[in-house]
Amino acid sequence: MKKIALFFAAALVCGIAFGQETQRQRLENHLYTLASDSLRGREAGTEFGHKAADYILGQWRQMGLKPLWNNNFEVPFKNKMGNFTNLVAVIEGSDPVLKNEYIVLGAHYDHLGVRSGKVYNGADDNASGSACLMEIARQLLARRGELKRSVIICAFDAEEMGLFGSKDMVIALRRNNILDKVKLMMSVDMVGWYKANGALMLEGTGTIKGYTELLSPDKLGLKINVKYGSFENSMFTATDTEPFAREGIPTLAVNTGLKSPYHKPEDDADLIDYEGLDLVTNYIVAATIATSQREGKIASGRLAAKHRTARFEAGVGVGYNLTNLVFPKATFTGKANYGLQGGLQLQYNASPFVSFRTGVMYDYSHFPLPAAGDAYGPGFGTEQHSMLVPLTVQLGIHESGMHFYFGLGMYYGYSFKGGYYGNVPTDIAPYSLGCDPHQLGWVFNFGMRLGGSWQLDGTWYNQLTDFFDTSAGMPKALRNTYAVTVSYWF
Repeated sequence: MKKIALFFAAALVCGIAFGQETQRQRLENHLYTLASDSLRGREAGTEFGHKAADYILGQWRQMGLKPLWNNNFEVPFKNKMGNFTNLVAVIEGSDPVLKNEYIVLGAHYDHLGVRSGKVYNGADDNASGSACLMEIARQLLARRGELKRSVIICAFDAEEMGLFGSKDMVIALRRNNILDKVKLMMSVDMVGWYKANGALMLEGTGTIKGYTELLSPDKLGLKINVKYGSFENSMFTATDTEPFAREGIPTLAVNTGLKSPYHKPEDDADLIDYEGLDLVTNYIVAATIATSQREGKIASGRLAAKHRTARFEAGVGVGYNLTNLVFPKATFTGKANYGLQGGLQLQYNASPFVSFRTGVMYDYSHFPLPAAGDAYGPGFGTEQHSMLVPLTVQLGIHESGMHFYFGLGMYYGYSFKGGYYGNVPTDIAPYSLGCDPHQLGWVFNFGMRLGGSWQLDGTWYNQLTDFFDTSAGMPKALRNTYAVTVSYWF
């Protein structure tokens, strides 16, 4: 075994010496360098993070990449957590018009550092993406005549601390009037376990118009298994796509799943699938060139629910309701009838998972009142035309491209028209409206939003104040309304 190992080592050295180093060999060299114990886990803001950046810069300069700004690859930024550095290069497109539009390819090079005396080398997370990005850049440089749009290459710092590098990159792109020209962003994060995962994952294809024609391996002439996810949907994970997606930019989170020892000290370079990483590199190159050549619109206009960018939203909805009265002193619940509901809803999104919702809903309801001696017999009833103003706190969960949520709050209702109908007893004092016009109660809702626009709601309005005007001589009663509403959000 030692003789075989020495033979392969000698062959590798000879190959490098004669300029015959393959892409697969370069990928392996990158991985073993970036994920070595000597770099101590590449924690952002440390000397070891800087050494990782220096290695990447050395590769970029050697292959002939050009900086995007100010003849300097390094774009420093700082926050309360420390001082950090993004590395940014550009490969200019060949089309005189489309070269002014951009595709952003990014991978973060930082990891967790040393914790409790153990080195977290982060071979898959994300030395694999950083290595892949270097070889993608090398291929795109060699094939830049095929690029129509320009390609920005970003090595992000401080991803593990909170996506700080990609967030600052969005700010820098906006400051330089480039952000609105970015047509696609791909984050290459954890791509070293292709064989174990069985496929390369592309999460976010729903944000791209006609992605099956654009990204199909068959169309690109490659033999690789690719699985598509319409949207990034987990509320517990995030990658460098997120700051771009929040700007409405189509994004792809490119990965080979979580099969590796994610965020564990065992994530080492000897576990990486280098043949698979070679395939992934070639695929991203081909997909980037195809996207750069796409004429017309790339964005589908759809975003993941977790990437909703609008702080304020407005929607309109219509639906059915079911209303009845509860008489607490008699422990009696009246019969329910169907009605109609519809109106305007407004929402402020404090975060992807917490929102505040209000609105003005027209509510028409009619329901029987219990007849003397026969609670369900022929009696009389009341109908109401009301305006309901709910105010709720919404908590959301994102899964499978949908946004599931539930909310709790209060509502105020005002009945502006209505009255009794049917066999109204003569001993009931006449009252034109048939109820106390002012209502106050709890409101609880739950539902889901699909595709970013359509929403299905179930809502329960539970009145706390007395339904009847006590001067009408009616017993104490509380109104319950259950509504199902379909809404469209703009």
